[in-house]
Amino acid sequence: MRVVRVGDLKPGAVVGRALMDDKGQILLQRGVALTAEYIQALRGRGYTKLFVADPDPGVEVEPEEDLSPATRAKAMNALKTSFEEIERDLGTLRRQSYEHLLKACNSDHARVLVSEKGPLAAIQSVIDSVLNEILTQSTLAGLTSIKSADAELYEHSIDVCVVGVMIGRACGLDNARVRQLATGCLLHDIGMMFVDPAADRVTQIKQHTRLGYELLKNNEDPDIMAPHVAYEHHERQDGRGLPRGTVGSNTLQRNRSLSPPIPTLIGEIAAVADIYDMLLSGAGSHPAMTPDTALQAIHKAAGAHLNRAVVEALMRVVPVYPLGMEVIVRSEQLHNYSGIVTAVNPDKLDRPRITLVRNNAGRAIEPTEIDLMEKPEMHIRCRGL
Repeated sequence: MRVVRVGDLKPGAVVGRALMDDKGQILLQRGVALTAEYIQALRGRGYTKLFVADPDPGVEVEPEEDLSPATRAKAMNALKTSFEEIERDLGTLRRQSYEHLLKACNSDHARVLVSEKGPLAAIQSVIDSVLNEILTQSTLAGLTSIKSADAELYEHSIDVCVVGVMIGRACGLDNARVRQLATGCLLHDIGMMFVDPAADRVTQIKQHTRLGYELLKNNEDPDIMAPHVAYEHHERQDGRGLPRGTVGSNTLQRNRSLSPPIPTLIGEIAAVADIYDMLLSGAGSHPAMTPDTALQAIHKAAGAHLNRAVVEALMRVVPVYPLGMEVIVRSEQLHNYSGIVTAVNPDKLDRPRITLVRNNAGRAIEPTEIDLMEKPEMHIRCRGL
C-alpha cells in the first residue's frame, strides 16, 4: 500500500485503506476499484491524497496508523459536535469588533460553554481513548491522515494531538501534563471559529490564538494548561512569533531569567507538532511535503523558530521514511531505482529496510530487499506526493 496524490489516480486503482468523511462514516471501502467518477468526487470533496493497494508484485506492506479508525472517528465526531455547538452560539460574533469578541469570550455564557457540562465535555470523553492508543507505541507512523477540505480543521487538530503527545512523552512529561497537552492540542485552533476567513494571515494568527486562550481559560479547572497551547502555538524562540512575541530558551527547562511572559513547554511542543502536520498536509498555497523534506525543514527551523530540544525529541519518534513510503535511490550505485520502505528501524529512524521494485528506467525488477543499516553509503529520498 502507498499514498498517491488524487491528481495522479487512475481508474482501476484499488483503495488500500477505507476513507472516512468528517462524520466518521466510510466513503470508500478498502478494496474498491476506483472509477473516473469516484476520482472526480474525491477532488470535489477536497481530498488531495489516498492510500491505494501497491501495484508492484511481491511487496505487501501495511502502513501503520497512529490511531485506529474507530478512535479517530470518535475524536472527530467529538470535535465536530463541540465546535459546531459553540459556533452556533458565538460564531456570529466574527462580524463584531475584536474588542467585542474578547468580551464575549469572557462572558458568563462563554463560561457555561467551556464548563464540564458544556459542549467541550465531549472532548474530555475521548482523551483517554486517544492516549491509550498513542502511548502504547514507540514511534509514530510518520504519515499524516488523509484530510478533506470539510474535515481539515478536525483532522489537523487530531494529528497535532497525536504528534504532540509522542513528543511530550519523549520530553519526559508526566501523565497529568501529557493529558493537558493532549487536550490543548485538540483545542489549539478553537479560536479560528471567530476569525474572518478573509482576514490576512497575521491578523488571523493574532486573533485566533488570543481568542482561543480567552475562551478556554474560563474552564473551571484552575490547573488546565490547554489555554496556553491555544495562545502559544504560533510563538517563536527568537521573540518574533505571535501574538505576544515570547522568547524561548531552546531547552526543556524554563529559564526564569528571561523577561516575562515565559512560554510554556507544552505550548512549544504544540508549535512543533502543528508545523510538522501542516508541512506534511500542505497549508494554504503551500503543497504538502514528503516526510523527509518536512523533517529537514523543521530541523532547519530549530533554534530561531522552534525549540531545539523539542525538535530533537520529535526526531526520536518520527521515521524519516515511513513504512509503505515509496523512495528513490540517490546514490551513484542503483541511482534512480525505486522501492518501498518495508521496515522501520526504531533505533535509527533514517535507515529503514527497503525493497527495490523498479530500475532507473521505471521497469519492474525482481524485488530486492536492502537494509540501509548495512549500507551506510546508500542514500534515498521520498518520492514526491
